[in-house]
Amino acid sequence: MSRSHTAQGGFTFIELLIAMAILAIGMMAAVSMQFSSTRNNTNGNIVTQASMLAKSQLETLKNQDISSLVAGTYPDPNNPVDPDGQNGGIYQRSWTIANLGTNAREITVRVQWDRLGRTGAVEISSNTQGGGV
Repeated sequence: MSRSHTAQGGFTFIELLIAMAILAIGMMAAVSMQFSSTRNNTNGNIVTQASMLAKSQLETLKNQDISSLVAGTYPDPNNPVDPDGQNGGIYQRSWTIANLGTNAREITVRVQWDRLGRTGAVEISSNTQGGGV
């Protein structure tokens, strides 16, 4: 009685190469997705910080007496500012005050930044009669 060796279990070398190629493509896609997610989260964080800087300055200006809001364009004396509005950081903040009559002003605050060769900006505007109104 002799036994014949017709089929052996296991994978061929070609099958292993194909499986490794499919795995490598899947891993590259996952890594690419992770990098994109990190980049988008960082960009979102920068825009949020710039928006908060603009809002904070707008509220400060709106709470002042109307007579102290003289028409003109003003740079932040702390430029460049960090996310807390202190000296140092990537943000350039400025504001413009325009007269809307004797007892009203339009205030526009602009926060701009340069990062990785790209410039971004947030600008918000509001009308005020001073004293928080």
